[in-house]
Amino acid sequence: MFNMNNNENLQEELIQKLSHLQLSETDDDNSRQCSPALDSRLLEVIRELPNHLKQKLNSLIPKTNYQLIKQNDESIYYGMMENQQKQGEGIQIWQKIGNLLEGQWENDQLEGYCRMYYANGDSFECQFKSGKTNGFGVFKSQKKIVKGLWIDNTIQGEGQEIKSDGSRYFGQFSNGKKEGRGILMLNDGCKYEGQFKNNYFNGEGTFLWNDGSYYTGTFTNGQILGFGYYMNSVGIQMIGHFTELKQSRRDNEEKNQHLQTILFVNQYNQTLMIEKIRIL
Repeated sequence: MFNMNNNENLQEELIQKLSHLQLSETDDDNSRQCSPALDSRLLEVIRELPNHLKQKLNSLIPKTNYQLIKQNDESIYYGMMENQQKQGEGIQIWQKIGNLLEGQWENDQLEGYCRMYYANGDSFECQFKSGKTNGFGVFKSQKKIVKGLWIDNTIQGEGQEIKSDGSRYFGQFSNGKKEGRGILMLNDGCKYEGQFKNNYFNGEGTFLWNDGSYYTGTFTNGQILGFGYYMNSVGIQMIGHFTELKQSRRDNEEKNQHLQTILFVNQYNQTLMIEKIRIL
């Protein structure tokens, strides 16, 4: 349960730590004129922060040589400065949206290992170069954890995505999406290994159901579609053309399960329906 007294104590502790600083304006003609730090602007910054960011902020203010600067985007930076530029370690707060960044700066741009803490509890840490993410990074939220290599602010190449529902992806990314070769282990015990495009199964791959049956062949936009090979759980084999049929979402939700239906056509134009029950 949220404790109002603890929140007020934390706020007072932050104010005491910041009391030696001065707030400088950078968005008007008097950009380097200083005013007392504990004016209404700074107090408002502290009050509007989510409590978990106040706690984070409280642990990041040991330095006595920090300067406090108001940025053009209405954020507040306090950290090391040199020649009127951010230089060295510092903290930046976007009070209106409640985000906090802890990082290293060089010539006013992020450089080195930095961490962003979001108002909703998400976090992202990564190597920066010339103000952009370039290096290994980790994004965490209540729904998922994503690890991999970021290039120019986008995850690229090998990476991992582990979701809170139990599903796990290990493979390649392109422009922030699953693309290339990868393995997806689903929370119902099924598994896909093969090609991805735009976050979907696409191209050649193998889908293994939790009953031990599997399909190897072509996928399009996340569904089985094309020539392939299927073997069921008792060893019966089928080779031919497979088409996964779309199901009514309402019907599936009412049954609390997902019915996966696949139409099989062999070389003699004989057809067979394959049905798989997947738990939602």
